[in-house]
Amino acid sequence: RLIAKALNQIILRDNSKITILLETTSGQGSSIGYRFEQLAEIINLVNKKKRIGVCFDTCHVFSSGYEIRNRKDYEKTFEEFEKIIGIKRLKVFHLNDSKGDLGSRIDRHQHIGKGYLGLKPFKFILNDKRFQNIPMIIETPKDGGYKKDVENLTILRSLIKTI
Repeated sequence: RLIAKALNQIILRDNSKITILLETTSGQGSSIGYRFEQLAEIINLVNKKKRIGVCFDTCHVFSSGYEIRNRKDYEKTFEEFEKIIGIKRLKVFHLNDSKGDLGSRIDRHQHIGKGYLGLKPFKFILNDKRFQNIPMIIETPKDGGYKKDVENLTILRSLIKTI
């Protein structure tokens, strides 16, 4: 409720049309937002709901307990997201693998294909027509500078199906 109250105050004082994004979290520590229901509750308490969107972080969603490594569970996760939050609120993806396993609630990003997620979830997301106009940001460790970013981008591009 405090988060929604703060968002309401910010929106009330701001005359812009900027959309504020709530990011999915891993559930590490006392963080809020690791269940879709938690994000929906915040959104429902905001007066101007059209000003609120969601950032879907692949590591966070997976480590919080949503399985996305196979097609069936990927579809189930996004059906649940649609039912609880609504795909229309999804405004950006943070693409990253996870150093923690499913449901570990460990917020440790990994390079694409080098963690517990593997490559399949990224292939599903990158080829999902629902998401073709949604920005996607690579949010991986910066242990190799731009070289690692280029490697991650190359891997992601290789997963996109061409017609």
